[in-house]
Amino acid sequence: MLRNVIAPPRDFTQIANAHIWNDDLSDSAFRLLVRALALSEPAARRTTVTELAAGLTGGRITADRARRQLAKAGLLHSTKRRDASGQVRSESLMSSVSLDAGEAEQLFVGRPGAGERKVGRADAPSPGTVLPAGGTLRDDTPSPLPVPLDPALDPAPDPDGRLTAAEQLLRSLRKTDPRLLLGSAEVARLAPLAAEWLARGVSPAGLRHALTAGLPVPLKCPAGLLRTRLRDKMPAHESDDQPVTLAICTDCERPFRVVSGENRCARCRTAAAAQPQQPEPTRPGWRERLRLADAGCPSHTG
Repeated sequence: MLRNVIAPPRDFTQIANAHIWNDDLSDSAFRLLVRALALSEPAARRTTVTELAAGLTGGRITADRARRQLAKAGLLHSTKRRDASGQVRSESLMSSVSLDAGEAEQLFVGRPGAGERKVGRADAPSPGTVLPAGGTLRDDTPSPLPVPLDPALDPAPDPDGRLTAAEQLLRSLRKTDPRLLLGSAEVARLAPLAAEWLARGVSPAGLRHALTAGLPVPLKCPAGLLRTRLRDKMPAHESDDQPVTLAICTDCERPFRVVSGENRCARCRTAAAAQPQQPEPTRPGWRERLRLADAGCPSHTG
């Protein structure tokens, strides 16, 4: 695949690669997110999420599903507040990064309500766009919004190099199966789990086999399948300080290490298995007993 990428000099929108590769966001949800982030600050204050979703194909059901997906991802938050006149107003927050309820509430509290923004620039760039409940869209000129770096994507300390080795292995899975093409954000999320496999003594070849063997057809979500395998098939820790249980062999009276409750050492068990077993004496039949009786020999009775 060839790419021709030319950065526009103006009228562009910045968005994290994690949202582009997020399979939990439908095309409608992603389009709604991009439209919200592409609004200029004055236009965002006069625009509602409902107005933005009105242009999505699929009608109200598709728009509601897109809003639920964005809310689940922490990119869309809503709240209701009572203004000075006593009226309850709804306000939405569309964020370029995932926020929990507490972080969203801080943004709601720290910003003036819709239509009440004071003159002047904000003290710090906002990680999201607040969309009021009322008003109409009159300014459709897009402008870029500042997108802060996601702290979850910051490089973590890797003193033993396992995390780096895990990331390289995950990126190379596409050489084994082209369907296992992972984005940078997906590799960053899966690498700690893969590094834990390496820390528990699994070789890179063994980890690769565990992740690529028996892949389903079709493969709808490579990152989700790898995450499930890494989490559910995680090997147990190898403990080097397991207590050693010793016992005295009942045959040779030598100490040996007990593995599964045996009472003889391995040497005695092997020697006993190699000895031919003596057949048990069989009782003679009645013809043999008559012959022995006629010959005057004592017969086996019983």
